[in-house]
Amino acid sequence: MAGIKPFEGALDHIFWCDSCNVPLISETCGTCGATARQVRLSPPGDVRFCSPYERTIIRNLFERDFGCDPIGERLVLLNKIPGDDKADEIIIDGYTIAVVYYDLKEEGYKLDLRLYGAKLLMALTNKKTVTVDVPRNMHLSGKGIKGSTVVDTSPDIKKDDIVLIRVNENFNGLGVAKADAENLKDASQNTIKIRKIGGGSIRLNDKLSTLEDAVAANRKTIEAMEKDAINVIKGVVSQGKNKELPVTVSFSGGKDSLVVLNLTKKAVKKFEAFYIDTGLEFPETTKFVEDTAKEVPVKIEKAGKAFDENFPAFGPPAKDFRWCCKVCKLGPVTTHLSQFKKGVITIDGKRRYESFQRGGIDTVERNPFVPGQMSVFPIKDWRAIEVWLYIHMEKLPYNELYDRGFERIGCWLCPAALQAEYVRMKELHPDRYGEWQNKLHKWADESGLTPDYVRYGFWRWKSHPNKMLNIAQEKHIPLKPSYKSGMALDIIRGISPCTLGGYSIEGVLRLPNKASTERLLEMLKTIGAPAYSEDLDVILVRMPKGKGTAKLFAGGQIYASANDKEEAGKLFENTIRQVLRASLCTKCRICVRACPKKAIRLDGHIKVDEKRCDHCGRCTRGCVVARYYDRLINKKQKPDFSGHRPYPVPKNISPR
Repeated sequence: MAGIKPFEGALDHIFWCDSCNVPLISETCGTCGATARQVRLSPPGDVRFCSPYERTIIRNLFERDFGCDPIGERLVLLNKIPGDDKADEIIIDGYTIAVVYYDLKEEGYKLDLRLYGAKLLMALTNKKTVTVDVPRNMHLSGKGIKGSTVVDTSPDIKKDDIVLIRVNENFNGLGVAKADAENLKDASQNTIKIRKIGGGSIRLNDKLSTLEDAVAANRKTIEAMEKDAINVIKGVVSQGKNKELPVTVSFSGGKDSLVVLNLTKKAVKKFEAFYIDTGLEFPETTKFVEDTAKEVPVKIEKAGKAFDENFPAFGPPAKDFRWCCKVCKLGPVTTHLSQFKKGVITIDGKRRYESFQRGGIDTVERNPFVPGQMSVFPIKDWRAIEVWLYIHMEKLPYNELYDRGFERIGCWLCPAALQAEYVRMKELHPDRYGEWQNKLHKWADESGLTPDYVRYGFWRWKSHPNKMLNIAQEKHIPLKPSYKSGMALDIIRGISPCTLGGYSIEGVLRLPNKASTERLLEMLKTIGAPAYSEDLDVILVRMPKGKGTAKLFAGGQIYASANDKEEAGKLFENTIRQVLRASLCTKCRICVRACPKKAIRLDGHIKVDEKRCDHCGRCTRGCVVARYYDRLINKKQKPDFSGHRPYPVPKNISPR
């Protein structure tokens, strides 16, 4: 995966057949044989069909803002684009007419019109319309125009409204009002900011197509994609020693895992799906999984009350502090897969169009976080529209949450979810929402944070992005807790036999300031080969010569395992020292000078050349902040080494 750019070679368009009025994933229509028109997509291009719930929102917005409904019963595509929260391009009849987005500040959906949308609305409404008298050959896009050019205006316009700009029948566009309707003719100032204007008009297609029409027009292409995906699965499971490995399907109750489950049924004779019940699943998801389990073998692993048991120690999980993944997901997954002593092949529904982080996944990968697991991603190059075309072509029952406003399916309180989805969850399950809000407000109160900290979703980050910082500044919401937490190291489990063989030790390290993932990865290169899982927010470090592995979780948990007790203890200590170095680095350059291989340099923060580093440890021994470990371990709670000294202990400490 190294060197691969996210979305390298990814498609930035679909096609549209004007004869059949359907979207196509290839240039030739499978129904009429016509060559289709190309429709450009903003990246990442994971275009999908509009759900019934989203259709209602869009209709209501057009009717509220412009007094008309341009979409009716037409096929509508939504293309996810970057934004502060949920944001999608709206495509009808092969034209991008607007963007619908959730406004975090105003806590509601809004429309951002596009030129095609403005031209379309000109024939449907007189609301929010301004007629101007300007020369047609004048370059207007992006310019302000004076009130003296305004000929007429509808009375419903308020300052900052998006308005339709009419010059004549075939030359029009859109802009932003800089005053209320009664002041738009003020000749002393620019009262309209033109956003985009141009010639031509848009007329909707007379043909109203259906989802079934779209499936029919794309059937041959989807069947070819299905065949390729099945061949990927067959190719992996039939290779050499892979023939001896059991086949599992990672089933989440979502659309992508539903597709790979169906593909696996067609590709292999014997397999078992597994589902991780985190204890935080939507009731709709639980029911869908249970219904699916009546048709295919699905093994359900439960996390029980792991979330509630860990919440007092860690508080709410966050996008950059996903301790919940470790206790609610990775733990049950490892438990389930540990039964396969010789390894296991897992068919997984990850797709590279889902996010920039997944943009470079390979078809087959070894999972460094679950020993012995080989993951296969047969639909990694599929887009959401192709997933949905396949589901409807195969007539597969799917999770009802997709029709009720959710683009992705996960835990109902997941901090990685969009705020718009979180609000929707409140509408669907007010009791659960209320319980979670009470829990958040209690935590915020104990942390010296205001109710608005919870209301606007600030709990979903530890380090807030600019969009949230702007909201906090505008609404005067403090973001820092009133208390200061110091450093602490608690040993959860002293050195003990590991379920997968060898020995392990586990602890929790709490620091007032957490190092970035980038800095941690650099520092961990001094002891081994680190790898990062964005999905789980976990770093895994493999030691040289197979001397063990360490895992660092977002919640501060550090888990070290090795073949013997001494190596496990040394690894645990050394891993914590690197976290301390990354988090508390003073940029003193002692480690740079101490390295005999010149593998370390200071460039903003410590950078390590893994090709030069031989893991000699001199940089750690010379680091002042790494010695904080000795202070942290000198507590009432000391590691239980069962009478062994797994690594050098300071003289004033004896094994418990």
